[in-house]
Amino acid sequence: MEEPRLDFIEELLRESEMADAQKKIEMDRMRADQLLTAVSVIECHMADANELVDKEIRLLEEYRSKELGRLDKQRSWLVFNLDGYMRSTGDKTLRLPHGILKLRKGRDKVAITALDQFLAVGPKLGLVRTVPEEIAPDLQAIVNHIKTTGEIPAGVEFISGDTKFSYTTTSKEESDEGE
Repeated sequence: MEEPRLDFIEELLRESEMADAQKKIEMDRMRADQLLTAVSVIECHMADANELVDKEIRLLEEYRSKELGRLDKQRSWLVFNLDGYMRSTGDKTLRLPHGILKLRKGRDKVAITALDQFLAVGPKLGLVRTVPEEIAPDLQAIVNHIKTTGEIPAGVEFISGDTKFSYTTTSKEESDEGE
């Protein structure tokens, strides 16, 4: 039984080789030059297609940039108005059918404006921390001291935290910081 199978496979291989031979182009020097010309023409068409697509991509990118800029201006104007409205209500959070408006106070900060002046009073008030070989202001302790006592040590500037506006829309469920 094995032999008929081998004969059948050999016959298929011969038929395949004959079909491939019929598909090949009869080559000579002149025909090779004609084929090179055809390859050159096809490569020119490929370059033209790439150039056209590159122009289209640039056109689309310009459109995207202009359209997103225009839409961002509209969004910014609407967010500016929402921020103003939210600040006028006196509420911290306002839940609406299409989203949530929020006002959140940021952290208070301090800036050491005159280190020498501060170091004259800071250690007495317990407002410095000692790192090996270094004495540095403990900014969080300074903020807590100012909030507790109302006293701002010499050489320190108190910077009150800004109230930040944010919103969340129900369609995208993301929070965006307003101005």
